Formats: sequence, C-alpha cells, structure tokens
Amino acid sequence: MVQVPLPVVPSWVPFRTFTVLGAVTLSLLVVLLTDDSDDGSLAHLRRRLVLGVPWGTVISILGVLCVYLFVQGAFDDLRDPLVIPFRSWSYFYPLGMLTAAFSHASLGHITGNLVGTAMFAPIVEYAWGHYPQRRGTQTFTSPLTNPIVRILLVPFVVFFVGLFTAAFALGPVIGFSGVVFAFAGFAIVNRPLTAVLAILADRVLGLVITAIQNPRVVTVPRPRVITPWWANVAIQGHAIGILSGILLGFAFVYYRDRWPDPKRVWFGLLAFATIQGLWALFVPQGNGRFVMFRWAGTALVFVLAAVIVLATTGEYDIDIPEFEFSSALRTTALVVVVVLTAAIAGSAIPYNVAQFANADAPGPNVEVRDYAVSYGENVPDGYVNSISVPLVDDLTDINTSGVIVTSDRRQIWQTVVLESQLKNRGFATVELGGVGWERDVHVNRSGWKPTGNDSVYKVYLRPTGADRTLAFTSESRRAGVVLGGRNVTLTPVERGFRFRVSMANRTLGTAPIPGYGRTTSAGQINFTRNGSQILASYDRTRVEIAKRTGTPNI
Repeated sequence: MVQVPLPVVPSWVPFRTFTVLGAVTLSLLVVLLTDDSDDGSLAHLRRRLVLGVPWGTVISILGVLCVYLFVQGAFDDLRDPLVIPFRSWSYFYPLGMLTAAFSHASLGHITGNLVGTAMFAPIVEYAWGHYPQRRGTQTFTSPLTNPIVRILLVPFVVFFVGLFTAAFALGPVIGFSGVVFAFAGFAIVNRPLTAVLAILADRVLGLVITAIQNPRVVTVPRPRVITPWWANVAIQGHAIGILSGILLGFAFVYYRDRWPDPKRVWFGLLAFATIQGLWALFVPQGNGRFVMFRWAGTALVFVLAAVIVLATTGEYDIDIPEFEFSSALRTTALVVVVVLTAAIAGSAIPYNVAQFANADAPGPNVEVRDYAVSYGENVPDGYVNSISVPLVDDLTDINTSGVIVTSDRRQIWQTVVLESQLKNRGFATVELGGVGWERDVHVNRSGWKPTGNDSVYKVYLRPTGADRTLAFTSESRRAGVVLGGRNVTLTPVERGFRFRVSMANRTLGTAPIPGYGRTTSAGQINFTRNGSQILASYDRTRVEIAKRTGTPNI
C-alpha cells in the first residue's frame, strides 16, 4: 500500500482558525445564494438605523473593550487582566463601583458578555431607532429627533444601567453581564420572537468564537478542584439586570402603545432564564462548598414569567367563569415587579456600606502598597460575616480557607485562592494593582505526606522582587507505619521538616529530611530519599514513609 505524504502546515499558520472561519463563511454563502426572496431587509434596517448599523451598540462594545485592554492592562496579555481592584467592593471604594460593570475577569468572560451584547443590544437599538417613529415628526426638529443624539443615548443609558447593576449587586461582582441581561429583558418585552432567535444565535456565535480561541483542547486524567458553574454566577446581579430591562421595556411599549404577544413574552422569558441559569438559587457554606435549591429556582422562574406577562401586555380580560379581570391586574403585576426589583437590589446595600475591610485576617502577611496578602485555614470569612442577618445568622457564619487579600482603603476582604486549589496545584499567583500599576505575589505550598496521614506543609508568600515570608505552618502528623514498635512523626521546623521517632510517648531521636540520594538516621531507623519519595528502613523492613507534595520553595 502506497502512502501519500500529506503537506506539512507551518506552525505559524492558524490552520484550525482558518478552517472554522472557512466553514462558517461557506455555510453563510450557501444560505445567501439559495435564498431568492426579496424582503428588503437592508432597506428596512436603514429606515430605522443610520446606514443600517447599530452604532450605539458598536460604541458600547468598543468602550468595554477599552476598559479591558487599557484600564485592566490586558493589552499585553489578553488572557491575564488585572481583576481585584476593579470589583464593586463597597460604596466607600468609588473606583470599583465605577468600573465593575465594564471590567472582566478573563478573556472568556469578556468574550461571552460581548457576544451577548452583539446579539441583544441591536434588537434594543432597532426598537429605539435612530429616527423618530411618530407619524408627522421630522428629523432634526428637536434633540430627541436628532439621529446622533439618539445614537449616543444608547451608550449613555448603558453606562447608567451598568452603574445601577454594580451599585446594587450582592458581593464584589465584575462583568458586563448585568447590562447584557437588561438588553435581553428589554428585547423580550419589545421583540420577543426576535429575542428568542437571539438566544439561540448567542450560543451559535459563542461556539464559533470558542473554537477560534481554543481550537484544540487536550485533557489528561489528573486531580482537579471543580467549582460548579452556577457557584461562579452572580445570580442576584443578573436578576436585577433582566428586571431592569423588563421595566424599561414596559415603559417603552407603554409609550409606543404597542403591546407584545403574551405567549411569546412568556416563552422568551422561560427560554432565556433556563439557558442562562436564573433558576440556580444557591447559598455558600464556606471553604468552597455551595448548596443549590433547584426546585425553588425552577418554581420561581415560572411564577415570575407569569407575573411579567401580566405586567407587560396590553388591555385584557381573562375569561374565567364568574370572574372578570381588567387592566388593574396588570397594574398589580407591575407593582410586584417593581417591588421585587427594589427588594433584590436593596439586599446588597448592607454589604456595600459595611466596614468589612477591618475584619481580622490571618497573619503573618506581605504588604504591597495598600494590600495585605495572607493565608489562613478555617478562619471566619471577613466579608460574609460582616453582616448579621436576624433569625438566619447561621447562614452568614461562614469560615474560609486559602489565600486572603485585604485592603482597608479599598474595602477588600476576599479569599482569592481556595485552600483546596492551592493543595492541588502547589502554587498560585495573586495579581494586585490599580490604575496604571500591577505587582504579583507568588504563593507556594510545599511539604511531605506521611504514609497513611494528611500532608505536613508550609505556605510561603513572595511579592515580585522581594524576599519570601512564611505565612502558614501545618501541624505535625504521624505516619501510619510502625517499625519495630517505633512511631514516625513528620514535624515542620524553622528550616524544613524533621522526622521524630518515638516509642511509648518517648522520643528516641530526630533527623532532618535527607537530601537527594542521601540517608539520615534517628531512633535506629534509616531514612533514605529517592527523588520525591522517602523510604524508612529498620532491621530487614523497608517501607515508604513519606512523599513530596506541592512545589519546591520559591
């Protein structure tokens, strides 16, 4: 059998990206060439939008990109933005409140939000229009009939909706998703069928962009710390975003007196809430543990969909024998939506005015300007525990373990790396900074795991360009192996680790961890190091007594 050599593609050629883009282009061309209908879509767009382009959406997207690239410093590395100083920590930290809604935690984060913006914002802008829609009204006769003013009103409203979602989001949130959900809520009320199509298009476009960003994924079996996706979602922030969009959408349809089909609104809301996980109600229990109430979230989504349909549709009478309903029901439903929005938003106020930055943090720590970085295990969470909730104090009595960042000036108290994550990887990097500056703190966990017991370890912190600081030392632990009636305990000391050999609670001797290929002795037991493994020998018995964990000291 003759083998035909395949052409070798140079590594610098983005072959996989070109393949994805080529397939997408080919698929679109097939649709366009086989569609012989003449529906005048472009002309219709031009009647509503200047040159048929949603310029307000374009400006909003460019603004968010600029924040990511230049304020967060992702211009040098798109996958590594500065995050901590741009979260909405507190009303006493204006920078975070101003930037949180327009900043992002990663390239995937901003990509997802901008894809959602590209799908839903044009629907909102089309409904608004760049030209006056009332019959008999002429363009340029007043500020609100000026297309340039109407275009600029879109990013203007986006900015204030972003500030609203950041100011009333529960927790130190970051991201444009609250505004995206507001776009979606407005679109569902005004153009429900188009919004449903946008929900599906959002997933398709997201797939294409993900395939371009990560064209080839290789996975290998290894232990990982997995946090469920819903535990990383700001459900409360998303809820006030979509409810705000729904209320703005109601104001617009009321002003235009063009009411949507209730069935379409109902289905659009359920489809969006289901796909975007608005049903995932959860509470944290500390140390990376969360509890989700799927049953309650699912029921709540259906109830809210019914209430919103009643609030956002036109004059109606519900035909039920012996009962008559009028538009008063719509008013009641609208009041429920307004009260619910205010209640959800108001739940964030106590945390945003709390002085939680003064909460005790474990020590010792390293300082980088106004930041302090430390490590602790099973310590009270200074953020969650800063508020006492009557009757449910146990829900806010939460402990945490891991690398903790605090700042009195910025009102920060956050566990940025969980203890389980550091244990799994052995190292982490905490990025600190502000507008125009950044400095890293390197975290290292290294130690030994005695056979049959948990690890004995130390955690070190080292700011870039500075000496390391010992932040945490674990307790001693005894190996599960007994040699000649002798117990072996691994103990952390000032410099490294030592073995302590004992019998009947009496110490027979101690010895340091031997160097590579070397042997030390204590209590008639020889300890030989073989790479990351230490073997213990007594008489004619030889067993593994300890194994290296973590990474070498930084």
